[in-house]
Amino acid sequence: MIWLEGVGCQRDGSLVLDAVTFGVARSELVVIEGSVASGKSTLLELAAVVRMPDRGTVWFAGRKTASLQQASLPFVRRNIGYCKEDPLLLPEDSVLANVMMALAVRGEPPADAQKLAHDALALVQASELSSRQVASLSSGQKRVVALARAVAGSPPLVVADDPAAGFGQEARAAIAAALAATRDAGAAVLVATADTVFADALVHAGGRRIHLSQGRIAGAPAIGLVPALTPSPVPSPVNESQAKVITLAHDDNEEDLAPPATRGPR
Repeated sequence: MIWLEGVGCQRDGSLVLDAVTFGVARSELVVIEGSVASGKSTLLELAAVVRMPDRGTVWFAGRKTASLQQASLPFVRRNIGYCKEDPLLLPEDSVLANVMMALAVRGEPPADAQKLAHDALALVQASELSSRQVASLSSGQKRVVALARAVAGSPPLVVADDPAAGFGQEARAAIAAALAATRDAGAAVLVATADTVFADALVHAGGRRIHLSQGRIAGAPAIGLVPALTPSPVPSPVNESQAKVITLAHDDNEEDLAPPATRGPR
């Protein structure tokens, strides 16, 4: 679903990411573990297509994101549930309305969006917050709501930046279970954390761990970080449980469409 190939980024003249290559397939959970300032948040910004790399390439659903027309980028981002450390919620709206918004932009009818939003809040054990105004929530509650919005409807890709930071053991276990359930529903799930215990919980749930240190993947070469892929001239049927990617508004350069066997997992 998402493939980052040799990506590098700088901030204020300093190298933040250096030649990072990895991918996340459909129905796969990958956890990026690294200390503070290891480059995790920047890496997730690239995966969520909110930032372009200074060098290297990001592929989403087989398309090279840097070559997409500007008008196509919103359609790409609608396929991604992005949960930042600092949640961007509408403070005057209800929790339920905030979660429904992510589903509405993906084209879900209002009735379906409402049901899926309730399901997402239940998944993160926050159903009691549904009618609350966001402005009345604590910072921790806002982060849980942001996670519910990201996983609602199991979008093709979920990107979560340290979603369990600062929470207690019970809450962290619930968040790990919610991310694993989203993976099981067909989404590609990418999580970053500095918490080894939380990373262990995700690995125990079937996740794949990648260590990031000073902007580089530690302990393994780039090759072999993704499952082996076998090229096939006939497209394989899509499992009904897999999340569907929204069609782009514009037909971009066909040269930027790469076969999955050479551009990582789909």
